[in-house]
Amino acid sequence: MARTPAKGGKTEMLNIRLDPKTRFILEYMSRLRGQTITTVVERAIIAAASGTPIVRESEYERQEITWQDLWDVSEGVRALEISEVPELYPTYEEERRVAFVRTHWPFFFTGENKRRYLNHYVDVLWPRIDEFIQIHEDMKHQDYYAAGHAMADALKNAKLQPPKWPLDQQPAATGKSGGNFSRDLDDDIPF
Repeated sequence: MARTPAKGGKTEMLNIRLDPKTRFILEYMSRLRGQTITTVVERAIIAAASGTPIVRESEYERQEITWQDLWDVSEGVRALEISEVPELYPTYEEERRVAFVRTHWPFFFTGENKRRYLNHYVDVLWPRIDEFIQIHEDMKHQDYYAAGHAMADALKNAKLQPPKWPLDQQPAATGKSGGNFSRDLDDDIPF
């Protein structure tokens, strides 16, 4: 797909070959619904994708994942979400990015459980993700934290406060507010 600047938020162009019969059907649907050909195609794709969930069954539950579960306005978040679904056959490069993001989680997630992304961080870092991975690969034997420092600099350049990095050089959580990490709640039980 080629990117083309356009009005109204449409930024992708797709060229496809159709036989005369399929082209006629597309024009027929467009006229019948009073929609553009593009709208007919977009809505057909959405309907087809919505009706095609990924089903995961276990002994205890059935889970269905659809495109809506993976969609995010952030390109980086979308790429990471897709890369973590084995049924979508992630490539080696996608798996490598996910592993890097999970290792450097304070730059990408709200917490150590890695459930919610920090979209504003991801939006700044994602365009350079392969560069940061390469820094990590090249420097990990001399400075394991080099990629984290490079990402912190990128966030600072974007006027964002980077997370505390490296994690193992942070002071232990004291329970005072303002820290990025919470302490174990069992510490509060007076037994």
